[in-house]
Amino acid sequence: MIILNSSPVIHLTVALGGLDALPALYGRVLVPEPVLRELEAGAELDDTARRLRTVPGIEVYALATGVSPLLAGELDLGEAAVIQLALDLPGATVVLDDLKARRVARRSSIPMTGSLGVLLYAKRRGKLDSVAQAVERIRRHGGWLADDVVERALALAGE
Repeated sequence: MIILNSSPVIHLTVALGGLDALPALYGRVLVPEPVLRELEAGAELDDTARRLRTVPGIEVYALATGVSPLLAGELDLGEAAVIQLALDLPGATVVLDDLKARRVARRSSIPMTGSLGVLLYAKRRGKLDSVAQAVERIRRHGGWLADDVVERALALAGE
């Protein structure tokens, strides 16, 4: 089970041509409601929120407990909701690209990956031909990925 934040949703939609592969790769795929609201707020830039709602196997998830004030004070609401949901559902892996959010997840011992980790996994499972081409699609769309992280991912992908 994975829990997606907004930038990975956008990156993976662009890189994979949609999110249809994610349920096959990970089983349960959750998007906290605050993340969906962030995506809807950016609807004038792209149609990610609309596309997200059409993918069978991706659930928009309401937080039963709300977001901890400590998390909300440290991160934006979407990132805080992703981490809170992972705390509420032990065993879930969060998909976060933001360094600060990743540090908070690490501090909380939450399993995590990022957009590039998902792309590597997709390639290993035969759902993606080229991580390099996927990265190029993300960058052409205006997405930012750190060069050193991309280099490590490409080396791991054998590209």
